[in-house]
Amino acid sequence: MDISKLQKQLEEEHKALDQKFKFISDLQALMKKHGQTTENLKEILGESVEAAPKKRGRKPGSKVAAKAAPKAAAKKPRKKQAARPLRKFKNPKTGEITETRAPQVNKTIKAWAAESKLDWRKLEV
Repeated sequence: MDISKLQKQLEEEHKALDQKFKFISDLQALMKKHGQTTENLKEILGESVEAAPKKRGRKPGSKVAAKAAPKAAAKKPRKKQAARPLRKFKNPKTGEITETRAPQVNKTIKAWAAESKLDWRKLEV
């Protein structure tokens, strides 16, 4: 084992213990300031945990949840969306033809339309 790694690990653990000690001492000072005991603190913290909203839904161990699981697996997978049709466009100046499935985002077609000052839809063959 490398001594530097062990030393670093010990420093981290020492830092964590210091933080824990600081927290406990601050908590004890607060309890003393307000005249509270550890039993009162446990009671207060116990109430806040019980007052937390419960999760909705079925419990994992319930019989109903066990019966519903096989039905969920029986669902059919979604169908893939059909591919866009392949469309042809022609450059009015050079006569060059290009094919694309998404002409509204094709940079070549947009450039041709900008050169000829036409809408890209008018370039379709």
